[in-house]
Amino acid sequence: VSGTLEVEKGKELSDKSSITLREIISGAQETVDVVNQVAAASEQQSTTAEEIGKNIDSINTVTQETASGIQQIAKAAEDLNRLTVNLQNLVSKFHLDENVSLQEHNKDGKRLTIRKDGKLIKV
Repeated sequence: VSGTLEVEKGKELSDKSSITLREIISGAQETVDVVNQVAAASEQQSTTAEEIGKNIDSINTVTQETASGIQQIAKAAEDLNRLTVNLQNLVSKFHLDENVSLQEHNKDGKRLTIRKDGKLIKV
């Protein structure tokens, strides 16, 4: 009888051990699933971070190109302003008279007059 009791206790312990081992295996599988999900999420974050880095590089390039364009526009505006001043200076040298078609100062400061008949007169 004592041998039978020991066998029954052994069987009960074996059944409990079997249940416990199944729970351990199930818990381990859940852990593996969580680790796989974390790894997948980490890979997605890495990919997204790379895309963000590329986008930032693109924004930086566009910003530099825009700054360069603005500098070129500013230079062109300065050149245009300088040309406008030069043109105003040149135009201011011409004087109209009722009897004279056009007057101009040459580089020596002498006034040149072009009459309506087209003849050049130094004044």
